[in-house]
Amino acid sequence: MIRDEELLKQNLQLMENWPTVLEDNVKPEYLELYLKRKAAVQAYINTDTSLLAICQKYGLYKSDFYRLLKRCLLLHTDGRPFGFRALIPHFRVEKRKLTKFETLLEEHPKLRESLEKDFLNKKKKGELREFNMSLRKIHQYFIQNCIKSGIDLNEYPLNTKTKAKKSVERYLHKLKDSHFISSAAKFGDDANMKAKNTGSVLTESEMTNIIRPLERVEFDGHKIDASIALIYTTPEGDQVIDTINRIWILSIIDVATRSILGYHLCVNQEYSSDDVLMCIRNAIKPWEPMQLTIPGLEYKEDVGFPSYLIPEMQYAIWDELCYDNAKANLANIVQETLRKFVGCSVNAGPVATPVRRAFIERFFKTLESKGYQRLINTTGSGPKDPRRRKNSNEIATDYEIHVDHIHEITDVLIAEYNATPHSSLTGLTPLQILRQRIDRGMFINMLPNEKRAEFLFFTQKVKRTVRGNITKGIRPYIYYEGVRYVNDLLVNTYSLVGKKLILAVNIDDIRFVKAYLEDGSELGNLTATGKWGLRHHSLRERKAINRLKNNGEIHINISDDPIEIYHNYLMKNSSSKKIRSKLADFQRNQVSKKKRYKADTTDKGVMSDSVHNDSQYKSRSASNKKQEKSFEKLRRTIQF
Repeated sequence: MIRDEELLKQNLQLMENWPTVLEDNVKPEYLELYLKRKAAVQAYINTDTSLLAICQKYGLYKSDFYRLLKRCLLLHTDGRPFGFRALIPHFRVEKRKLTKFETLLEEHPKLRESLEKDFLNKKKKGELREFNMSLRKIHQYFIQNCIKSGIDLNEYPLNTKTKAKKSVERYLHKLKDSHFISSAAKFGDDANMKAKNTGSVLTESEMTNIIRPLERVEFDGHKIDASIALIYTTPEGDQVIDTINRIWILSIIDVATRSILGYHLCVNQEYSSDDVLMCIRNAIKPWEPMQLTIPGLEYKEDVGFPSYLIPEMQYAIWDELCYDNAKANLANIVQETLRKFVGCSVNAGPVATPVRRAFIERFFKTLESKGYQRLINTTGSGPKDPRRRKNSNEIATDYEIHVDHIHEITDVLIAEYNATPHSSLTGLTPLQILRQRIDRGMFINMLPNEKRAEFLFFTQKVKRTVRGNITKGIRPYIYYEGVRYVNDLLVNTYSLVGKKLILAVNIDDIRFVKAYLEDGSELGNLTATGKWGLRHHSLRERKAINRLKNNGEIHINISDDPIEIYHNYLMKNSSSKKIRSKLADFQRNQVSKKKRYKADTTDKGVMSDSVHNDSQYKSRSASNKKQEKSFEKLRRTIQF
């Protein structure tokens, strides 16, 4: 063996990563010899001492030394060199002989394949197979496959008493180690998710200790464990109280300070891209305390959100946002808003993987355990939760606990959360940590003034071709989501027919769109024709109405109010839980839009009396003594 420079470099590189040996656990009778071998190898690699001198010093033959060095460089099954482990006396590094069972699988690969399919639940698309087979069942199939493979009854394993059952069991245990993710999937979705998306090695991003406020924030949605009442008036004038138990809270938390920047409640079956954008908007725009209607419920002193209590946090924006790959989060408008409007990077992790967004998930657990699950209408964390109220729906309707009450409770809960000491923050509150770090000069990015208009948070750009036909007397217009849009300039400029316009669409209110020519010059606001241009409605609501119209479930004439027809449809079909959620979402949006946008004259008097408003609930609350009693119970739960 020649000691050349190339081999030396290779050995040096390998030795840096060699697995070590816990020398205290080496048998006493072997320890002295092991230490001599280790010192000899280290001297050979790290010094210029001749091999002859090394062997003489440590009492080794040159042939033995070369053998030991080769053993150290062999690869273990874990992918690393044996390293110093190979120097332990009587430590086996050679590949052992195959057992009878292993030889059988080598000679009959289809047997190995069938065992793996049965144990790891592998199947082709559309194939029906038993899930999570028992060992007994897998062994039965193994015997059948042995016979199909042409193995005689007088050959192994069919000639043994147990038909190699123990060998099959040992092989399945090895499969469990070598196929960790597939094995974990046998124990449910939660185990599969954690096995697939977590590991012992953290990414560089996860290892970074975030201390600067808004350097990284986390976003996620969580279903609140509570039933709520839905109160509405039918087109016939009858007042109905029903229940829904699907209400989502979407939140954004600052990783460095644990401060909740903003949140949004959604009462649909699933939250949409509109809801994600609303949560982003609420996290950036300055928060204001709500006008609380629950008797006795109030904000304590010095509680609230960062954008209200810390001037530097008004319109503050973050550098990086972490969320999962849920469909709503990946919508083009959400991606565009985050990258171009907010100007942050996006770190999209796997769906339903809370371990990747530990801070927001911890917040949701705190909110549930110290808030929602203490309400009298809680549904608990699951069917076996002792806090679960079996009659939660009846309680919600009996006490008329509606979404506005949950909104008020949530607002107070989060305001107090931000002012509550955290053990992970050395006993300080998120607001105190945030204030201290800003005072120490840590930089906060701000949203520019020109981007702070309400509609800009929900704006997406689309292209549409100008239509028109002078021979038929049809003036120029553009067509967007089933409705014509025009303004005075467009209808009188026939030269634009056939040309493309860029539309800036506020998806939260699509009565109007802003049009630009392809060179970037502004054409002005275009208004939806007919009664589409009178009532506040979102892109999501427009699409829902068009879908019902195309399916023949509703009919809209030119003189009809499509928003009112849609509202009536939801009320008539509210026996469905899905429709009830849509009705609650619609009613809530109609009220919130009036608060977000200044109501114009065309909108006055158009709102149906059947759509609830704040004063309606206040008057109901004041006259209901039983409800006031329940509010007192609710109020007592609002404390961390």
